[in-house]
Amino acid sequence: MKAVIALGSNIENRKLNLDIAITHLEKLISNLVTSKYIETKAVGGPIQADYLNAVAFGESELEAEELLKRLLEIENTMGRVRIEKWGPRLIDLDLIVFGDQIIDSGILKLPHPLAHTREFVIGPWLSIDPNGFIPGIGEIKTVLASLTQKS
Repeated sequence: MKAVIALGSNIENRKLNLDIAITHLEKLISNLVTSKYIETKAVGGPIQADYLNAVAFGESELEAEELLKRLLEIENTMGRVRIEKWGPRLIDLDLIVFGDQIIDSGILKLPHPLAHTREFVIGPWLSIDPNGFIPGIGEIKTVLASLTQKS
């Protein structure tokens, strides 16, 4: 199943953090394609340093909730500490889309409920997957056009 994952870091060596996370993702996701890294301002939460963001996609044999569990394990292994909602983070891995699945369970919401509002997710995703699609929302090229008109 096609999995789309957003990555972000704004603590310590942001590029190295993303590089390490991608190395972990390559063990979970086949045919992994990763966007260029982009620097963005923090959205929501406290005042904090800028982020380095990327998006990756590929194929996963895992179920959606198992993939999410593995993403959280990567974050923990890398040393992510959750102190404050939307606070600074060493690494953030968000499962954005998993095939055409729409899930609203106690631990997972798919598609990611805020992805379509975040240019730092949609822009890099579009750069590597021009036919990308968010179930229930639409084509990411249309989503990005809408976001850029608002800004």
